[in-house]
Amino acid sequence: MFFALWPDAATANRLHALARALQLPCGGRVMRRDTLHLTLAFLGEVPTVALESLLRLGRQIRGEAFALTVDVVGSWHGNRVVWAAPSTPPGALQALAAQLCTGVRNAGLALDERAFNPHVTLLRKAHDAPPSGPVAPVHWQVASFALVASERTAQGASYRTLARWRLHQ
Repeated sequence: MFFALWPDAATANRLHALARALQLPCGGRVMRRDTLHLTLAFLGEVPTVALESLLRLGRQIRGEAFALTVDVVGSWHGNRVVWAAPSTPPGALQALAAQLCTGVRNAGLALDERAFNPHVTLLRKAHDAPPSGPVAPVHWQVASFALVASERTAQGASYRTLARWRLHQ
């Protein structure tokens, strides 16, 4: 399970178009449009009894809606991932992720200890890094966040939204 930002259809289309454009120089597998997201807090395997605590946490979050500009791309060569990210993550994004991480730990659940690194995975199993230089920015109006369950299928990861909460305007 994980908490994430899920793009609206227009934003998902723009991110998917960016992924398709990067596939030619980078190789790899383009992420499906319906799986594109920005992870706020990765929980991993969560016992069923903890689900109510996570749902309660989501209801308690007091975050502000914000504009997110995804305008840089990069890669992690070790796991051959190409990603897109904001060059300047907005404070509201950082605050939302921090609230969720604190809440998860306060609920007694384990959380990945890596620093928050906001990004959207675009390609997996890439052969090369993306070309350097600017990319056309993808503007994303973030108005909600979600708790999502990940399930492995023969077609890859399948995501099921368990709950979604609106951010304040």
